[in-house]
Amino acid sequence: MSYRCLYIRYSDKISVDKNNLIIKNNEKEIEIPLSDISMILIEDSKTVLTARFISSLAKNYIGMILCDEKYVPVSITLPLNMHYKQLEVLNKQLSVKKPLNSQLWQKIILAKLTNQRKLLELKTNNEYYIEQISKYIGEMKSNDKTNREALAAKAFFSGLYGEYFNRRRKSEDEINVALNYGYTVLAMAICRYLCMYGFNTIIGIHHASMSNNFNLAYDFLEPFRPVVDSFVFDNLDSLSFPLATDIKVGLIRLLTNKIRLNNKNYLIEHAMEEMVLSYIKSIDNNDASMLLLPELLDEI
Repeated sequence: MSYRCLYIRYSDKISVDKNNLIIKNNEKEIEIPLSDISMILIEDSKTVLTARFISSLAKNYIGMILCDEKYVPVSITLPLNMHYKQLEVLNKQLSVKKPLNSQLWQKIILAKLTNQRKLLELKTNNEYYIEQISKYIGEMKSNDKTNREALAAKAFFSGLYGEYFNRRRKSEDEINVALNYGYTVLAMAICRYLCMYGFNTIIGIHHASMSNNFNLAYDFLEPFRPVVDSFVFDNLDSLSFPLATDIKVGLIRLLTNKIRLNNKNYLIEHAMEEMVLSYIKSIDNNDASMLLLPELLDEI
């Protein structure tokens, strides 16, 4: 399985020849085997993309993120109906009963809150907010009926970035822009594996937005979010709007960091694939306990 993520800042044209990606820039060419690539982020809005290039991405399960003129990710392309048992997987998704989804969502949010608490312990040791999140973990109910996630999020962001930080203030706020950039990259990687194994990303476990084509990916993104939060915290003094190139590259490279899954250390992108495979087992066996979710390492 390929795990190479390409960040293309400047290019005149991107095409494909003999299963190689061809990047042309100032009359120079770079060739990269498609089999080596898992994801591509293209920042230059003037780049010419060939139809063969785009279709080759789909055939090789390579995700692509496109940015606008402010270098903010605004579009994602993914393979469409490429799985050999697409209808069978769709029927499985549609047949999942509400009790199982409720149990899965509870487990996902517990993993997220546990990782948030650990990140606060590693980075701030702010006892007040750590205790708040511990309290919400203890109060968690099936499907998070009492919305402990939202309360924990407020405590978490206040503990990490300060009590005046607000996630709703997203426009041109350097912390929020960096967070959203990183979240998009990780969600894209999860989408890749969901599509590879035949899932329809619109049909979520909990997220059900009519305007979000990636509800399922954002369900599974939740326990991975603290990975991005940690990087942004470590680079607060280097953040700007627009984001500097080294920050964007660092956020993309998070996919090659390590994380704990099922008592083993994995590259984050590999852990995402193992998580999706465990989700298949959970559905097939109607058993939420089979879902494997990530845990932060002691050093992040």
